[in-house]
Amino acid sequence: MVLDEASPLKPSYFAPYRGIFADPTPDTLGESYNGQDDETEYSLTRPVDRAYVMNISLSSYMTFCETFTDGVRTAWISRCVGDTSFRGLFKYEQPEFGCFRITYLDGPSYPHVMAVIYNNLVATDDTVLSGELLPILRIMLAQLMKRQFVHQMVSPVLIISLMGLKARVIEAFFKDQRLVVRPTKMYDFTHGNDAAFKVFVQWYMGQPIGDTVLI
Repeated sequence: MVLDEASPLKPSYFAPYRGIFADPTPDTLGESYNGQDDETEYSLTRPVDRAYVMNISLSSYMTFCETFTDGVRTAWISRCVGDTSFRGLFKYEQPEFGCFRITYLDGPSYPHVMAVIYNNLVATDDTVLSGELLPILRIMLAQLMKRQFVHQMVSPVLIISLMGLKARVIEAFFKDQRLVVRPTKMYDFTHGNDAAFKVFVQWYMGQPIGDTVLI
């Protein structure tokens, strides 16, 4: 999958935000994020610890853009997982994974869900972690079990997956009774990556698309 609206490999059920929004700066990120260059001899360097630090900047940037961006935007609702009905999105024994943020829409029209997750393992471009796949499946199941989505046949999920100094986006949905999992390339944050932060937020602030009623 490619995070480019002009590409035939773009996401199938999510479109990017098309308006103007702020660039990543020390102000919009909370402070500059430079990956490994910010670490000291006292820094925790497990993949989950580095993902936590990366999410501080990503979350700050998302919140800034959601608060101060002008123009018409989809009314996404972002919550901590504990404030929602979604369950089973954390595992504390190794391989550890969890969910920093989950985002959805009110009402019966759109079963789409987005989330920012983390893992204590680092995947490759050729692998999908169980800590990516399990949250995706549990989110889908939770959506399709809701009464308001009784007429929906597809529950698309878009995740930003943070692992150490790497990150990627995965879109997942069922088609023809098969699970489709579409990861992007791995984005490298070893020395920071403001361009990737902006791409992630552009898609996270976008809109739901696609026919989820008929397959």
